[in-house]
Amino acid sequence: MSGKKYRVAVIGTGMIANSAHIPAWKSVADDAEIVAVADILEERAQITAQRQDIAKAFGDWQKMLDEVQPDIVSVCTPNVYHKAPAIAALESGAHVLCEKPITVSRKDAEEMYAASDAAGRELIVTQTSRFSARSLAARELTEAGRLGEMYYAETASCRRRGIPKWGVFHIKKHNAGGPIYDLGVHALDLLVWLMGNPKIVAVSGQAVTKFGNKDENLATSLADSGAPSGVITPRPYDYREFDVEDFASAFFRLENGGAIVMRTSWAANIPDNPGKTFILGTEAGLELAPGLEIVNNTDRYQSNTAVRYPADFNVPFIAHHTLMAHAIRVFNGEEEKIVKREQVLNVMQSLEGLYKSAELGREVRFG
Repeated sequence: MSGKKYRVAVIGTGMIANSAHIPAWKSVADDAEIVAVADILEERAQITAQRQDIAKAFGDWQKMLDEVQPDIVSVCTPNVYHKAPAIAALESGAHVLCEKPITVSRKDAEEMYAASDAAGRELIVTQTSRFSARSLAARELTEAGRLGEMYYAETASCRRRGIPKWGVFHIKKHNAGGPIYDLGVHALDLLVWLMGNPKIVAVSGQAVTKFGNKDENLATSLADSGAPSGVITPRPYDYREFDVEDFASAFFRLENGGAIVMRTSWAANIPDNPGKTFILGTEAGLELAPGLEIVNNTDRYQSNTAVRYPADFNVPFIAHHTLMAHAIRVFNGEEEKIVKREQVLNVMQSLEGLYKSAELGREVRFG
């Protein structure tokens, strides 16, 4: 600990702020204190401040930055609106924790990192799939070379019926995409990180809408769509506004000759367990979901070894808590940043390319 107590401000007071960022900052209360929140819906900011015992609430995030001058800013706005407040916060002298995806294009992401460099402040993207106990244990195994050459990985980050219906996730002008930017970004980021950040050189994919723009009259819950808590001012949902994908699949080619296959959905006729997440290596395979298991041979026999790791606390969005504690250590100069620029740009370019591939109906290559 440096002895410094950081003053934190939050921009955007929707579900992810109330369920993840604010509780996570409170979990490191010895090192950080939330001093203000801002939202273009000022009433929601005021409700959040009152419920979360935060001193100040603003309807204008620039006014908040000017008046409060925080040390750290969490950006929790819809995807399209990450870039402007993040850059403004960096230029004001604050470190930034930005919700995933960092933004909606590689070009914008590069500009955000350039602003970070110019300001001499850290920009950390909340790719929280890396920060679960299971993911951190898996990283130790792959980094130690237990899998040998990793040449293929596959993941399915799918919901059967889990369209977020409390905000504007389903509207392209606000979020630029659907489950690709909501769930797929986590799934791809985790695999690329575990595999040592091989450069993705091409993608062939589909992105379709089959259910989101219909009224199926199904009984679903907010928890089905990833919001077990934190929705305090839900926006009325209208399926006729739905104009993003509800299912996507992709084949990513890696520079080293490897490949990653990904499926992601908000709505699809799939079983409740739609598939496993695994990595294939020349020395062993590694299964990451539902458990953590090494798949290889023992002498003349094929064998599977279950890996026991310390369990996470049973708290919603616990990985955000782990991330915020890591961020404090980064700001104090005690630890190297886990979510690095080149990794974020690799994934961002690849997902942007996935949308392009789906639009063109062919493989898209990078560089």
